[in-house]
Amino acid sequence: MKIIACIDASPYATSVVDHAGWAASRLEGEVEVLHVIQRKDAVAARHDLSGAVGLGAKSGLLEELTRIDEAEGRLAREQGKLLLHAAEARLKGAGVAVRLCHRHGGIVETVIEREADADLVVIGKRGASADFAKGHLGSKVERAVRQSVKPVLVASREFRPIERTLIAFDGGPSARKAVSFAATSPLFADVALHLVIAGGETDRNRDALRWAGEVLGERAKRAEIVPGSADDVVIAEARQCGADLVVMGAYGHSPLRTLIVGSTTTAVIRGVLLPVLLFR
Repeated sequence: MKIIACIDASPYATSVVDHAGWAASRLEGEVEVLHVIQRKDAVAARHDLSGAVGLGAKSGLLEELTRIDEAEGRLAREQGKLLLHAAEARLKGAGVAVRLCHRHGGIVETVIEREADADLVVIGKRGASADFAKGHLGSKVERAVRQSVKPVLVASREFRPIERTLIAFDGGPSARKAVSFAATSPLFADVALHLVIAGGETDRNRDALRWAGEVLGERAKRAEIVPGSADDVVIAEARQCGADLVVMGAYGHSPLRTLIVGSTTTAVIRGVLLPVLLFR
């Protein structure tokens, strides 16, 4: 089993490493710690508007910007190495096999490339460039989750032992994949599983609940249908049952519909303040 832990200089880096280590220890897997250096525009970094500078000064300006760009590149490489080695020491201290991967390029594109032979991707809820005064989900994090074909664990700010898990179930294909995984994976061998379906007592929901109960068997401590909107129900139920993790299908609606009405997946990740394991 291979688990990819995506880290940067954000406050989520330690939590990402700890969540990846937890998964690796239970799955008897190896963690690949990935750090991606993104190319920054030196002009934007300096807030310079070179187009407003006289032609005679442009040559000198471009030389200065090149020097700044090279210096920032060296700094970014050194910062990345420090982050990777700190993660390596933390994982090895927990008895987890680890390898390091340092790349240049786009975060989302690199994650999608590296996940080809991986079983799980772990990423922080927000990246280093996010505004932590706001509760939004990092844009690159959301893009990575939407484009990934592997299960993605979106880590919360801090890791805590996973003893109780809430499965948000809607009967769809990705949610069924999540239930099947929870029923068979060593990741949840001694974890109390609670399953909830948001909505009314319809035939569809009752059939879905019956299916989930049969698949989970004795692993399900509780399974029920709760009236209300999906995001409100999941957030409330996670709090009520004292969940340490939420498991659910990811982004079931089309991108166009999401633009119009929002996304339950994004709302849950933002609202629960817990790690969320997502399946496509």
